[in-house]
Amino acid sequence: MTQHIDYRAAFKNLPGAVALLDPDLVILDVSNGYLDAAGRGADEIVGRNILEAFPENPRDPADTGPRDLRTSLESVLTTGAPSFMNPTRYDVEDRGNPGEFEERYWAVANTPVCDKDGQVMMIVHMAQEVTHVIRTARATNA
Repeated sequence: MTQHIDYRAAFKNLPGAVALLDPDLVILDVSNGYLDAAGRGADEIVGRNILEAFPENPRDPADTGPRDLRTSLESVLTTGAPSFMNPTRYDVEDRGNPGEFEERYWAVANTPVCDKDGQVMMIVHMAQEVTHVIRTARATNA
């Protein structure tokens, strides 16, 4: 007897922050953990380009998070191979204070989902917030 598996429910409840992106970097769907980590509702980010949904911090000219993420995602699209980012600062806009950004650090893995011909049809974007690790390391080294 074959049991039906509800893959959408499984995806929504994956541990951690997971998003599915199309080749244009548009967010197709997100796990509940992704919404929690981002502090956003699905209606605010699904259907938007990830780099537009999470813009760079305009008050920090040294902000390289969005550029680093774009490079990683473009690498996945070009090579068809996973791309893993070292912990990267990528500030997130504070929902309660539009235009204000919170300092955040993320460890990111971007993995391709390819069709039978090897073309990337989707990217699984996993982001683990590691801000607490970075802050602890700074305090220890201070």
